Amino acid sequence: MSKDTKTRYQGIYARHQLGCAIESNRACNCSPSYWGQVWDRAAGKPRKTKRLRTVAEARNARADLETTLRAGMLPSSSTMRLAKAVENYLDAIKSGRALNKHGRPYKPSAIRDIEGALVGYVEPELGARRIGDVRRGDVQRLIEKLTPEKSGSRVRTIVNAIHSLYAWAQDRELVDHDPASHVRLPAMNATPRDRVATPAEMQQLLDALDPADALPYALAVYATARRAEIRHARIEDVDLKLGVIYLGADERGRKSRAAQRAVPIVKPLAVMLRRELMRRGRPQPSELLCPGRKPGGRNSGMLSFEGPAGSCRRNLGTAGRAWATHSTARRQADHGPRVPPHLRLVARCRRRPPRDRLSADGACGTGKTGGGRADHSGAIYARAAWRN
Repeated sequence: MSKDTKTRYQGIYARHQLGCAIESNRACNCSPSYWGQVWDRAAGKPRKTKRLRTVAEARNARADLETTLRAGMLPSSSTMRLAKAVENYLDAIKSGRALNKHGRPYKPSAIRDIEGALVGYVEPELGARRIGDVRRGDVQRLIEKLTPEKSGSRVRTIVNAIHSLYAWAQDRELVDHDPASHVRLPAMNATPRDRVATPAEMQQLLDALDPADALPYALAVYATARRAEIRHARIEDVDLKLGVIYLGADERGRKSRAAQRAVPIVKPLAVMLRRELMRRGRPQPSELLCPGRKPGGRNSGMLSFEGPAGSCRRNLGTAGRAWATHSTARRQADHGPRVPPHLRLVARCRRRPPRDRLSADGACGTGKTGGGRADHSGAIYARAAWRN
């Protein structure tokens, strides 16, 4: 067994190698490593530094440890491997014990992103390391390895997952640093689109689909709805009398409270909504506006865009491939100058306004049909309603 001996410096010890002559009470004939020790009064036990190559390094590490204890901070001494930390962290966020930076439980989509990033990319590279031994250089090398293969957005998702993991570990005093801070990230290399479909082309694409498949894409095109907002939208969020649809009303379907907004319903979307409601009879207000076709499963009866995407490919051929992704459809009405003026419809509000503050003649309570500003608490800004 390796033997430790005191040095002439207070709290510094030498760890000799096996077979060293010090075991026979003779002069040392090996190259020992050195470590320091400080008494922790709060915990009632000694705290040790790592074993280092020289006495000077050990003395500096002991001084840092002593300063940390005097400041009332617990030094990082966890021997937990990063793979085990990832397992514990994922279990905590899935059970709701670990909260996000806003103090709320993680949404299912966020949990899937974090799990995919940590389990798919971080754990294979760094899982065998102790969580406290992972440094900024390790994360930077991981980024440089992923950059040629992954997009800038995906690399950022992975780095953000590491941020979240180490924030959770710091709260539990497992580590005292974040190796993902101050790393250099690749540029966002998204490919710009060459053109945007015209309103006539857009209507032809929607008419070629089944009504149930066309409605989600119509919400994306005409109401600027996001994917999660479409999946969580309910019948009660549509007010055809006022001509308004409330997006982001369900907390699970919005990124933040600021994403809640009232969007005027343009004429083509109103026609599709009425047809869908008539086809379904008299649906309950709490029912989903775009329900899934198959009950149960991972989506639990909610809309999965795999079905509508398949319908696009079958019915539209080559053109349907571009429309198979919801975000492609949403961008048709979300990029200013390239969209014809009569389709340039954007309505935003900081939170869902009271229904009694909206008027039927002016879509957002402004008293104007051509646009304007509502001065009530919803702070709705409407730019140009649909012009026939």
